[in-house]
Amino acid sequence: MEFNTKVFQIKTLTRSLITIVCICFFAAPAFAQYDLSGAVSVRNQKQTVSTMLYGGTNNASMQTAPSKIEPRTLEAIPQNKSSKGTVVNAADGTPVPGAVVQVVGTNKYATTDADGKFTINAGGKAISVQCLGFKTITVGNLTDGMTIKMTAELVKLDDVVVVGYGSQKKVTLTGSVTSTKGETVEKNSSVNLSQGLAGRLPGVIINNRSGEPGADGTTIFIRGRSTLGDNSPLIIIDGIAGRENLDRINPEDIASITVLKDASAAIYGSRSANGVILVTTKRGNLDQKPVITFSYDLGIQHATRLLKLCDANQYAAAYNQANELDGVSDAYSADEIKAIRDGSNRVEYPNTNWFHEIIKPASFQHKFGITISGGSKSMNYFVSANGQMQDGIYRKSATKYDLAGFRANVDTRVAKNLKIGVDISGRQQHKDYSAFSSDNYGIFYMAARRSPLSTAYYPNGLVQSGTNPVVLVTDQTGYDKTTLDRLNTTATLRLDMPFVTEGLWVEAHAAYDWTSTFRKLWETPWWGYNYNKETGNYDHLLATGYFSTPALYEYYTTNHQMTLNATVNYDRTFFEKHHVSAMVGVEQNKYHQDYFMSANISYDSDAIDQLFAGSADNANFKVNGNAVETARRSYFGRLNYDYEGKYMVSAIFRYDGSENFPSGHRWGFFPGVSAGWRISEEPFIKDNFTWINNLKLRASYGEVGNDNISSFQYLTTFLSSNKPVFGNTTSSSIIPGTIPNLNVTWERAKTWNFGLDGTLWNGMLGFEVEVFKTKRSDILCTRNSTIPNYTGMSSSNLPDENIGKVENRGIEIQLSHSNNVGSDFYYRVSANFTYARNKVIYMDETPWSTYDAAGNLVTDRSYMNQTGRPIGSGLYYHVIGMFRTQEDLDKYPHTKSQNLGDFILQDKDGDGQITSNDRYRSPYNTIPQIVYGITFEGKWKDFDFMVLLQGQGRARLDLGVNNDPAVGNILKSVYEDSYSLTNTTASKPKLRASYSGDYYLRKANFIRLKNVEVGYNFHGDFFSKIGISNLRFYIGGYNLLTISPLKEIDPETNSTDLQAYPQVRVFNTGVKVTF
Repeated sequence: MEFNTKVFQIKTLTRSLITIVCICFFAAPAFAQYDLSGAVSVRNQKQTVSTMLYGGTNNASMQTAPSKIEPRTLEAIPQNKSSKGTVVNAADGTPVPGAVVQVVGTNKYATTDADGKFTINAGGKAISVQCLGFKTITVGNLTDGMTIKMTAELVKLDDVVVVGYGSQKKVTLTGSVTSTKGETVEKNSSVNLSQGLAGRLPGVIINNRSGEPGADGTTIFIRGRSTLGDNSPLIIIDGIAGRENLDRINPEDIASITVLKDASAAIYGSRSANGVILVTTKRGNLDQKPVITFSYDLGIQHATRLLKLCDANQYAAAYNQANELDGVSDAYSADEIKAIRDGSNRVEYPNTNWFHEIIKPASFQHKFGITISGGSKSMNYFVSANGQMQDGIYRKSATKYDLAGFRANVDTRVAKNLKIGVDISGRQQHKDYSAFSSDNYGIFYMAARRSPLSTAYYPNGLVQSGTNPVVLVTDQTGYDKTTLDRLNTTATLRLDMPFVTEGLWVEAHAAYDWTSTFRKLWETPWWGYNYNKETGNYDHLLATGYFSTPALYEYYTTNHQMTLNATVNYDRTFFEKHHVSAMVGVEQNKYHQDYFMSANISYDSDAIDQLFAGSADNANFKVNGNAVETARRSYFGRLNYDYEGKYMVSAIFRYDGSENFPSGHRWGFFPGVSAGWRISEEPFIKDNFTWINNLKLRASYGEVGNDNISSFQYLTTFLSSNKPVFGNTTSSSIIPGTIPNLNVTWERAKTWNFGLDGTLWNGMLGFEVEVFKTKRSDILCTRNSTIPNYTGMSSSNLPDENIGKVENRGIEIQLSHSNNVGSDFYYRVSANFTYARNKVIYMDETPWSTYDAAGNLVTDRSYMNQTGRPIGSGLYYHVIGMFRTQEDLDKYPHTKSQNLGDFILQDKDGDGQITSNDRYRSPYNTIPQIVYGITFEGKWKDFDFMVLLQGQGRARLDLGVNNDPAVGNILKSVYEDSYSLTNTTASKPKLRASYSGDYYLRKANFIRLKNVEVGYNFHGDFFSKIGISNLRFYIGGYNLLTISPLKEIDPETNSTDLQAYPQVRVFNTGVKVTF
């Protein structure tokens, strides 16, 4: 038939526009909540073209086509020779533009035009035809005028996803699983791997609270929080649990990262209640010549946001204004104000911007690595080495972070049915800091509070004494250095057993992991100068306010873990319709930790930083240490069945025993079941709705556990004591500690999940929608209200008990769209959205309401309850206005300390006075209830690009600002338009306001340009001659722009005192060379 190209293009464009509108409509509510007058950030992601097209909404778990065309490496053939042909879609006969027709065994190629036509001189050789969205085909004998029909390849039935103790076909997967490929996380401008996952994985909440080198770890929650204790997910690396977190794994070592979010996590039983993250590292391929890749990345970093504080003029005016309201004389006279303003006396009246003094405009980070992979007929290997160097943002900084690591994964087939593998990886990290911490009321707290009328350096260059931030960031105060060594080893054996029955094999792992951490903290007083107004001299002083004498602390921790597991596996299809797979296994894990600390807190000199050089007085020695060990034994299994890939059911179980619990409570059984129905395979869909390529309905239920608690809570603990026995005489003794809990046992979580997956219009639109609910019970927490005071027991010696209950529920949505525009350009847009909200059902909290003797409610203060509200929600007074007149003071109840210019606080219990019982429990905290991400990526000729937007909503941050100039400097936003005797209509309260209530409980919503990367691939004859198969150069950025209603500080921080080391913005460039 005659094909109308314009009609085809219009249909394609229409579908693309419909899909983009759907995604924008989905994303609009997330954008709508923001004040767009702020700042965002961007990141990059590398995926193969076929992955992006075929991947649907979970593309990262899919495998790409075995061959990958790089058109620019081929020799273009003039279109006026030899055979002509046409490439069409086998389904409807429409032409396939942009298909690559290559002569097999050569670098000769041609591409089809808009009508699917091509001309090529095959020279009698076979040709291969490849195009995005279609199966690659080979034609042995090309004849002139031939029509080549290509079959669409949308959902490949052999694509697999890594799951617990194995893998499973994506198309028949019934659990809630999401994953991403290593190529994606490689495009990460940050030196921290987990930061590169933010916004990419639905259901995964990732927050980066600090940008400090070596201390920039993230908090990760899978579908929010569900327990009152530790909510960290279980991380499995190459089949072994508990090795480390994600932060420092080399991205170039990763093949895939998979997240198990529902009953599918039950295969890991007692440690999976918070979800499971599976990391699979790369391996070489058999019969592959060595492939060597070298990469280098240079990043320039600086703070995303710094506090905007008052300058000297504003600070002096604010101080006087606050004193005026309190009826106190001015802190600064008119002459002093004049000197401050005209800068005539910078010795006594400087104007110091402390963040400018301690933070340099830019600092550098370096990432580099090399990988070698390949294999022979019987052996394959992957070897890598990598390094990182990151500088702090301080001037004359003592802060730096270095890392060096390696990995070697080797597999050998020693017999026809026997394969063994050996994996070994190691890493050494060095973290160097000043003896003053950045957070924890350290450097940033000092810089934010220090008066701008104190100086960093006098005009003659002398450094001012005292807690001068320009000194605190250096090693003049000593140092805090940590060295971490890590070694992970695994031996693997796989025995295929076709001689017993087809599809049967046995697999076993033996892993030993070791880490060692040595921290050395050396604190020394430091020297500086103070100007003496009376003498006109500069006195040389030793600052001893914090460190009165040099002191040395050394901490040493070692961890050992041994894991052994074995599985028997079976996978077979009967009568080409009934597919059955089964697995049973056993695992033994043992963990041991030793900790030792020694200190000498008095030195006569800072010349020698060793323990022996300190005071010989035993009173100056400190020694401490402990050991922790635990063990687990587990039996587990899985049974999957599907009929023609249409009807699927899966059942899993785990039977766990843990030494963390007493005899009789050590064993727990954790089952899971899920089912799926591929509606698109039914004739009533398949025959009538050809635009539906895949549609699957699935549901799951599972029970998972949590034994992540302190060991031996069922035993009586003892503490050392050095307290007076008779009079003032002290005696060292051993006293009982926490009361034992003989019934301590597992936390249990019951989880439900319902999902709908679809791929429409030949992959132009993909979607996944999931609804989930988790009920956690037997959560360990301390009794509070039901233990009378007369028992003598308190929270300090009461044990944790399995009494807490929490419920968590939410929804996840994923959308994706991909398309080809002509023969050179393709793009993909994807978006994910997660809403997860938890509430405490029970935790034995203090009863806030009051009752009479008959049990009748007298005063309802349920608004204070933690029960019914999200975990970790704080108590706040609700601000309803400001006292501007005497009439306001007469009308509203207030405390004795409140006056004009203070906030009016709501009298929640209606008793006519403001007390602590008038605080309400906020429904929000720093953990966002909404997270989302939007990714744009594409390729045009040899260019590629990626843009990642990441955001969060329904989060709050209590700024905890200082509003008293007598305490230290204040924010400009606190001072400007604040209430005063001459500004009674001000929008902000007076300085030194008694209560701020929820006024500074600000929305921490944001959308961030998380990552951007643009790359260009060089290849061709010139590079081939020098052994380079591909050279990619790129530029990118991270945390480039943030739009948020919170202006004072980065909205991702959780610092309530505005003292955290800020997140960093990174501009980077790099190169990756493949030989």
